[in-house]
Amino acid sequence: MTSYTTGYHVRGAERRRDRRLPLPIFTVQLDGVTYQTMNWSLGGLLIQGYAGERKAGDTVQIDIKAKDNSADFRMKITVKVIRAVSGESIALQFDALSPEIYEFFERCFADRFKRR
Repeated sequence: MTSYTTGYHVRGAERRRDRRLPLPIFTVQLDGVTYQTMNWSLGGLLIQGYAGERKAGDTVQIDIKAKDNSADFRMKITVKVIRAVSGESIALQFDALSPEIYEFFERCFADRFKRR
């Protein structure tokens, strides 16, 4: 099976463990509000337009869904707040990249590429 999510390498001055990807866009429900991802990686998500009161270190559960897929790929994930700027964005880190989360991303990519 081809892996769509692990074929990336760290490039340039940025020394992140996981490369940030802008697509696909995911919708994320956090504290009853739905947001869209600015970018994401296998380590976490950056969400735009965040207007809540969460702070760094909080652990929360989110509902994540692939926004532009015709199939209904969604799941609940526990994440840790890394940084939150109310009115701007919130950075969330996965507690661990479980096989379920990895499979979720694989299914989202596979569905996206087979429709092209």
